Amino acid sequence: MPTIKAVLLKTPSVLLDGESVRLPYRKAEAAFYYLLVNGKASRSELMHLLWGDFPEETARKNLRNALYKIRKTIGEEGILTPNQKELLLNPQWRWSTDLQHFLLEKKDTWKQYQQEFLQGFSVKDAEDFEGWMLKKRQEYEELYLRKLHHEIKKAEEIGDVDEILELGKALIRKDEFDEEARRKVMEAYLQKRQFHKAVQVYEETVQVLKEELGIQPEARTKALYEKVLSQRQPEVLSESRKGKAVIFGREKEWQQLQREVSTFFRKTSPKIIMICGEAGIGKTLLVQKFLESEISPEVEVLESNCYQQEENFLLKPWQPVFSQLATLLEMNEIHLPETWIYQISRQFPIFESLLASGTEKLQERALEEGQGLNLIEAVVGMLKKVTINKKLIFVFEDLHWMDSVSLQLLQRILQEKTLSVLFLITIRDGYENRKASLTAMTRHKSSLVEINLRRFSFEETLKWLEGEAGKEKLDKNDGKKIYNETRGNPFFVAEYINALQTCGSTKKLSVKAQNILQSRLQEMAEETRKLLELISLFFHRVPVSRVAGISSADDMEVAEMLEQLIERGILREVIEENKTSIEFVHQKFRDYVYEQQSLSKRRLLHQRVGIQLEEQLRENTSDVLRYTDLIHHFKQGGDYPRALKYIMKYLNGYLDYYHELFPSAIHLRNLPRQSVFLSREETMVYFDEVEAIMEKMDPEDLQDEEVRFWHLSFLHLKGRLLIREGDYEVGLETTKEMIQLALEAENWDYAMNGYQQIVNYGIQTQQPDIMIQHIDQAMEMAENKCYPDRMPIFLRLKGLYLMMSHDFDEAELVLDEAIKAVSGMETKHRQHVVHVSACRYYKGEIHRNRQEYEQALEEYRKAVDGCSQKDVRHHSIAVFYTGMGLACYQMGKVEKAEEYLVQALDYFREYEIFWRRSIANLYMALIEAEKRNTDTAKKHIDDAQAYARMIKNPYELSVLKRIKKEVQMKTSSFH
Repeated sequence: MPTIKAVLLKTPSVLLDGESVRLPYRKAEAAFYYLLVNGKASRSELMHLLWGDFPEETARKNLRNALYKIRKTIGEEGILTPNQKELLLNPQWRWSTDLQHFLLEKKDTWKQYQQEFLQGFSVKDAEDFEGWMLKKRQEYEELYLRKLHHEIKKAEEIGDVDEILELGKALIRKDEFDEEARRKVMEAYLQKRQFHKAVQVYEETVQVLKEELGIQPEARTKALYEKVLSQRQPEVLSESRKGKAVIFGREKEWQQLQREVSTFFRKTSPKIIMICGEAGIGKTLLVQKFLESEISPEVEVLESNCYQQEENFLLKPWQPVFSQLATLLEMNEIHLPETWIYQISRQFPIFESLLASGTEKLQERALEEGQGLNLIEAVVGMLKKVTINKKLIFVFEDLHWMDSVSLQLLQRILQEKTLSVLFLITIRDGYENRKASLTAMTRHKSSLVEINLRRFSFEETLKWLEGEAGKEKLDKNDGKKIYNETRGNPFFVAEYINALQTCGSTKKLSVKAQNILQSRLQEMAEETRKLLELISLFFHRVPVSRVAGISSADDMEVAEMLEQLIERGILREVIEENKTSIEFVHQKFRDYVYEQQSLSKRRLLHQRVGIQLEEQLRENTSDVLRYTDLIHHFKQGGDYPRALKYIMKYLNGYLDYYHELFPSAIHLRNLPRQSVFLSREETMVYFDEVEAIMEKMDPEDLQDEEVRFWHLSFLHLKGRLLIREGDYEVGLETTKEMIQLALEAENWDYAMNGYQQIVNYGIQTQQPDIMIQHIDQAMEMAENKCYPDRMPIFLRLKGLYLMMSHDFDEAELVLDEAIKAVSGMETKHRQHVVHVSACRYYKGEIHRNRQEYEQALEEYRKAVDGCSQKDVRHHSIAVFYTGMGLACYQMGKVEKAEEYLVQALDYFREYEIFWRRSIANLYMALIEAEKRNTDTAKKHIDDAQAYARMIKNPYELSVLKRIKKEVQMKTSSFH
């Protein structure tokens, strides 16, 4: 049964079987939330709440429409109407809300209350609903406070200090003026001997009461503060093992890093150390200073940054790492098998330089030998070889912006028990899901260590200011002003220290954090400022040569200005792969400089940078590494046609191959990235981005020939993916739009692609009439417009149509004609081999339907052999093995059938294709049921049901219904 999970105690959201769903308008949403809270409601009740000021008939019609939208979104059977007056949630479904758990009289249920009920939600022209919602908010808030007070009382009775701290902080978040709660937190810190934290709570209390209410703390609060001070011990500054003072205020974290890294060096297993904290808290500084001070040159440190602008681009964070690995392999003369290098180079083009020779013959051998090898296996093999004599430390900054495929690679490396690699990563607060996913990746608790950095207290801030600027330059009032402005954030405190050292006193210094960056950039020469503005266009480190190429200043002037900016601590120099790059010392600097420029100026500069990068493209596989930069600069520069061009080039590299069962127009050279697969959700993110770019285009841009080409390419990709995964309504609409645009532009290739895609829809939904209508249109166009290379495909599809219409004899003749049409072509391509294998598969299906099983197996084997060739390996092999499994099962050769079906399911999982996947699962369910493996059989039935319903193929749904009954009969007879 479907599962609905809803969040109501903050900004509302709804998940249907794990997928996020959104209702189309607010009143439908409001009605649904009301039902989630109450479980049922009368029609008149909802009409009164949401359309109370409307005529009854109008209100009734609006409610019907809202219910239709709700059912369309979550499923027809989600809301039942046992009679004409009442509505209720289907009790057979699984309904779960955070509110349900919150209302339970159990420990820790208070944690479900994250924000107020339906945070930020409102409905226009529905005062009664708003009144109900506000009443519920008050009711739940009061219950929340009662729960907190009850739990804190119980925690005090048993002396659970940590629980008191957690509950006290929750009370303060809800009511910042609650002095009783603040005292409880101070007392808890006192018991834990964390005096500085107790002091920090007191100082916050003083500030809140003074600024908001104009009063002082209660006498009891002051007395507790004096008690804390009397017990507080003087703090001792730690030093590193090399005798240098560690970073101020980070002594404990430094020592923890020392311990964990020492543990890693003694073991031979992977480890991940996660440095967490808010922006500006000093994560990067801690990591960099620690590496400089504590890590010997014999350890190889490989560094990379993850950027928000690239979080949807695959494997970008790993590109610089593999560039460094390629250099490491060369310098240490570590030799890898050609197959490993070839597989890695398909994702990381820098590895092409490691191939012993660039000949086609060598690459063919690599393909042939590496048939069963994937990217992950090659990478793990390489790392094992490198770490025989070296320890590796991978540093990833801002890992919260790492793309999903990069995370998959990280996860796979962490799963190698004997791989001696350490991941030292930084991650920002607020990305709890990413932290949780990293925790889940590690098999052993000791493999992941989390180090949290906090802000400095007032006393720590004052101590730092006095130590760096000198007590004579700073009085206590200045210290308080600086603390109030920075709230102890080390980045801004450090900027004040820099300004104090520069100005000599606070008299010349603004005490506004938003102006402190401006003071850092004061008195800068005009040309230097312009250069800094140019560098801010890049969200990542940028080669000095590129800066010099874009700047109007000559190379020597650029070098001098960069030197000044590095000396002033605004930029830093990074040397990698014998190439010098520069980057901002902190993202806050970059963001400030960038935002200070006018929009028109930024656009002009982005456009200029984009054009220069475009001129550096080499028309080879390494170009894909520049596409993300080109997309960024042209998009920010307002050059949306060029942005569209490069995002489509990027997408075609990843999507063109994987989303069609028997692709018809793809050559080997266009397939560098077979080992990476995108989920539906990830792909739709890209599609949304393309549509956002196109929406910003001027109408005349949309008429440009090249823009129309890329628009057609996008519609083709999107329509094909949606139809493939069973979203027929939008998929067909998209494909028909593509056909119409293609006909208008006289782009016959894309018009025929559209016809072919609708034929695929007919195949999936078992509609032969739709198939033959579009096959005939495509064949007529191919003949009239002189596209002989397209005829074999449509002959094959016609053969399939005839087979589905049970005209087996005619189908065989047409399929033979389709094979012959390819055999007569002078140039043979990869897609021709796939085409012939598809024809062989269909002929196998014909023989199986005639119960000619041996002939069927012969045709299936020919299909498998074709797609197992060295440079053809293709995902349709999963379907071919399914056919072989069915034929053997129907012959009574159950063991052989199981062998083929297991192979089929392995390929289905590897390539993430769905057509005929349910059939393979169903026959495996039969086999498992016959072996009395009831649970395994049920699992295969569940999987089959999911895939059959996804693509909505009538044939697969009918087989599901039949075999499900057979399996139930077989398994019930065991009991």
